[in-house]
Amino acid sequence: MTAEPPIETPPESEEPEIEPLPKWVAAAIGAVLVLMAGLAVYTGLRYRETSTFTSIVKPRRSPAPAPAPAPPGEPQPGSSLVYPGDDASNTPNANAPVTGRAHAEISGGGTGGIQTTLRLTARRAMMMKVTPPDAMVYVNDLAIGAAQQLSTPDQAYDFPQAGSYTIRISAQGFRDRQFIVTVADTAKPEVVKIEADLAKE
Repeated sequence: MTAEPPIETPPESEEPEIEPLPKWVAAAIGAVLVLMAGLAVYTGLRYRETSTFTSIVKPRRSPAPAPAPAPPGEPQPGSSLVYPGDDASNTPNANAPVTGRAHAEISGGGTGGIQTTLRLTARRAMMMKVTPPDAMVYVNDLAIGAAQQLSTPDQAYDFPQAGSYTIRISAQGFRDRQFIVTVADTAKPEVVKIEADLAKE
């Protein structure tokens, strides 16, 4: 019987040592990261500067008569939501701009009570926050809709042209409130927000 040759076990393989990266690779990666962070800051500042600039410099609004009719179903600037009219002719006419520095007018007295009229300005439109929300809003005595229909920026009431408008808010069982909004290119707010809690009679 012949003896089998001993089985040779392969020597344990030694893992090759991983050479460390050169120092210049770490420096290059750091430089790239710093460059990317700088670009992110720069573009963020550019965006902020642009938005700040556009919030300060507003596009000028040209005072013009009511524009041509829009497609059916879309109210015209200044048109009534209650009685819109077919050709956008049912819009209030602007009064002469109210001048002076006073921000309120006080009138009335006696048994009828005192009536205060706040004077506001806007470049384009107005919004409402009124209690009760179903109070009717009149612009130069034209019913334009309920206050709750004018409560969000996309529902803001667009004035048809520059000038002054008398805004009256009326609800059954409550005292009326009155405001004067002067629409002009020089006004600070583009959309003025009128807030009123009507007092019960």
